[in-house]
Amino acid sequence: MAYEDLLLEKRDDGVAVLTLNVPEKLNAITRAMSMNLPLATAELARDDDVRVVVVTGAGRGFCSGADVSMMAGRGASGEIPPRQQRLMVTGEPHYDVFPRLEKPVIAAINGACVGGGLSLALSCDIRLASEKARFGVAQVARALVPDFGLTYYLPVAVGLSNALQLMFTAELIDAAEALRLGLVSRVVPPDELMPAALELAERIAAQPPVSVELSKRMVYRRIRGEVDRAVEIETYANRVARSTEDHAAAVRAFLEKRPPPRFTGC
Repeated sequence: MAYEDLLLEKRDDGVAVLTLNVPEKLNAITRAMSMNLPLATAELARDDDVRVVVVTGAGRGFCSGADVSMMAGRGASGEIPPRQQRLMVTGEPHYDVFPRLEKPVIAAINGACVGGGLSLALSCDIRLASEKARFGVAQVARALVPDFGLTYYLPVAVGLSNALQLMFTAELIDAAEALRLGLVSRVVPPDELMPAALELAERIAAQPPVSVELSKRMVYRRIRGEVDRAVEIETYANRVARSTEDHAAAVRAFLEKRPPPRFTGC
């Protein structure tokens, strides 16, 4: 089945490759991508021939986070009814698709991996990175808070102090620093990324699938509840942050390619 803003390839070796496919925006999370990720992973869950999933991005980026142009028009467009906005407590539909998929998921991070894209990568089971990959928590620079479970995943991956520094500064780090901090388990030259990810996926696919899936289920049983609680708090916090003048000014500056504004706390 075809999915807008995603490419899904099922190979003969038990491995499926899911590609985020909005290369002109460094694979920013569009509304179509957010809605289709649960559908694509549900298809993968039903297919017994698929044992392992590799997730990557088309073009130069893995995922640049939320589509900022969508942020600018979201409130006025009526895309999400006001009552539903007030009642939403679980973030976007895609935020937990990879933890809930009981088959192993390997992120092959080929480029920019920031904001919601970093959350998406951290929700995968294993992360490999190209030497060209860059990582960062972009939300604070947009006068928002980390979301999609990032307030849970990032401290678990890199420790509290490192996580808060990345959140507070919105600084970008390179692949070598990501490896040092524990964001990824391996860094390879760009042309070796997909071969390395597929080789690892093939090794996992050769293991007994019931044992592999039960192992993932046991590990994530506790994690899911923690992530759900984190996302609920993030959703409410971002509802407050989106109402600020700082957020509106930050989005305008980004879309107009201007330096960040002077934030006032209003």
